[in-house]
Amino acid sequence: MKKIPIINISSAAGKKFLSGLKAKNEGRASSALAVVDKILADVRVRGDAALFCYTKKFDKVSVTKKSIRLEPSYIRKQASLAPQAFKRSCAEAAKRIRAFHERQRPAMFTMKTAEGTLSQIVRPIRRAGVYVPGGFTLYPSSVLMNVIPAQIAGVSEIAVATPPRGELDPAVAYALCLLGVFEVYRMGGAQAIAAFAFGTQSVAAVDKIVGPGNLYVALAKKAVYGTVDIDSVAGPSEVIVLADASANPEWVALDLLAQAEHGSGDETALCVTEDIRFAKRVQECVAREIDRSPVKNVLTRLGAGSLCICVAGSRRQSIDFVNQCAPEHLEIITKTCKKDLQGILNAGAVFLGPYSPVAMGDYFAGTNHVLPTGGAARFASPLGVESFVKRMSVAQISKQGLRRSAAHVSVLARTENFVHHALSVERRIRE
Repeated sequence: MKKIPIINISSAAGKKFLSGLKAKNEGRASSALAVVDKILADVRVRGDAALFCYTKKFDKVSVTKKSIRLEPSYIRKQASLAPQAFKRSCAEAAKRIRAFHERQRPAMFTMKTAEGTLSQIVRPIRRAGVYVPGGFTLYPSSVLMNVIPAQIAGVSEIAVATPPRGELDPAVAYALCLLGVFEVYRMGGAQAIAAFAFGTQSVAAVDKIVGPGNLYVALAKKAVYGTVDIDSVAGPSEVIVLADASANPEWVALDLLAQAEHGSGDETALCVTEDIRFAKRVQECVAREIDRSPVKNVLTRLGAGSLCICVAGSRRQSIDFVNQCAPEHLEIITKTCKKDLQGILNAGAVFLGPYSPVAMGDYFAGTNHVLPTGGAARFASPLGVESFVKRMSVAQISKQGLRRSAAHVSVLARTENFVHHALSVERRIRE
């Protein structure tokens, strides 16, 4: 494996690299989109028949109305096969995830005004669909990260879809049992998203779909948004490590490769620093780690620019670069990490200091690993309890309050040429 590049972000090459990052995901979708649109339309019209057909075509598994939903007894049986060490770690992780997300409960309030009473009521969505991938690897952690916030929010029905690849993975089964989720369907890909969005004879439609997946899953979620809500249109994993010479270059290299090993080949793992000597040390460590990696075949599939070290002229420039990229994950491993955090406006999840690798957030610390990607951290947030609730505003206006404010409402409504808006208050006052 040749050395990963070191780029000065102030140079022409650096500006071109940043432009390339912003456009990286554009064009990936064109060929897949037609396939996704066809699947969605077919499942919407034919329901189970189309769902079963695509499961046979893409997953090489025959399912029926009877077999598409897993029996709770089978899920429990598979869960019993999970290693004890995993069970202990999974249970500990669930405790931490639940404790963090409990703090996210949105507030309800009531306020008195001159016109009456205004309130905000928070209600959970009724039914959520959780997609648990089953392609490159297995994701019991995704069960925890998606289900726990929904449960805290009060979602009464949680359905899970996971691609049928042989037997249900014991680790995934244990995570499901731990959380008491037993509505589990053997379906994956765009067809699973279609089933959740539109409903079929065997799968009841949901109100929101969450969970990561491949390009086809992401495009399908984007297409059904509006029929249902979604968490986000997730792309390949991203990390930026903002580091100075106080950081351990070997640890930085490992943190870069931790995101690069997800398997799509489109991941982005960058280190930004102001120290060229440190940049070269990280470059050497990355090359060495790839050469001895047990997943070297995955890492060598990475596209051009996926792994890169960026050199800035100042800390301000490094922070500006991070904000322009708006990464999914950001590690700040500097002597002044808390001060540097104050300048960060755009990042999905931030990890401070040398002992806070992204892997802690991915699995155990308690924060959520379902995060905005592709620059969406400019306007989007991690999955949380608020992702599964709706706010309703309630206004109760008194007779006196209506009399006091009717003239203002009338002026505003008639300014916009909405005569019946105006009449609806004017006539109440007259009568």
